Amino acid sequence: MTDENKITKLDISSTAIETGIDVAKNFVEKLVLPSVEELGLLVKDQISYWRFNNQIKILTKARAVCEKNNISIKAIPPKLLCPYLEYASLEDDPDIQNNWAILLSNMADSRKNIQNHVFPYILSQLSKEEFKLLESVFLDKRERVTKLELELHEFNISRPELEHALRIKKTSWQERLDAANAGGKPGYDPEISALKSNIYDVEREVSLLKNKELMLKWKISTPQSIPEESIKEFEMANIVRLGLAKVVYEASAGTHSIDIPDRNPYSRRSVDFDIQIETETKTILTELGEIFLEACCDQHV
Repeated sequence: MTDENKITKLDISSTAIETGIDVAKNFVEKLVLPSVEELGLLVKDQISYWRFNNQIKILTKARAVCEKNNISIKAIPPKLLCPYLEYASLEDDPDIQNNWAILLSNMADSRKNIQNHVFPYILSQLSKEEFKLLESVFLDKRERVTKLELELHEFNISRPELEHALRIKKTSWQERLDAANAGGKPGYDPEISALKSNIYDVEREVSLLKNKELMLKWKISTPQSIPEESIKEFEMANIVRLGLAKVVYEASAGTHSIDIPDRNPYSRRSVDFDIQIETETKTILTELGEIFLEACCDQHV
């Protein structure tokens, strides 16, 4: 018996997954311009049943995601779809299969422009533990940013009214101060001092409003840290290798006051002192990591 005869043939008409095959095949035909048979997708004589069954499950899930979210399907270039199906066929974990399905639905969404050829490869290189950690970090950042953006939006709405009230208050205090100064009282005048203090407080409140806007914008743009204690070192190294995270260094220096008693301009005295600089590292989610996770996480579920 030849090697060709040893290859198991798949009798589609007599299998229990006939309905699933038809659904998946119909769905794939909407994603790609050439026919399914031309590309050799799904059913090939030499493809294993296990990989084939994984493809069926993922494609069926992707179709369900598209229908649930009313996604208008567009064709996916073969050079992107074929590697996707190749990598996806190796995944048999139901949870990660869901993420493969979400990735495909986002690539097929005509409202989006996700044509990144590296995303299927990246997803295939992550363990379930690694992906779930990144997913939780991504969702935490999205929740944090959403709250901050809402706070910034509400602040920007109320800010003009607050600044207007402060301007009126400052004008009032300034007019009273000008009147008090016009009196020309000699020496220390507690009234004038109090009025100056009130004006200073108003100016400080105006400054705090400006600082609050800058602070909120800074917090929104701050990268999300990855809790390294919840993952093994080699797993974090893999995440960094894939470009989904990077290690950043933060330095802080201690300040020390020194006394130089000799102020003689002709003196050539040197002073030795130590500055203590402490550095610490943290791992943050990269922009690539955020875009990748957004493509693999269903925002509607």
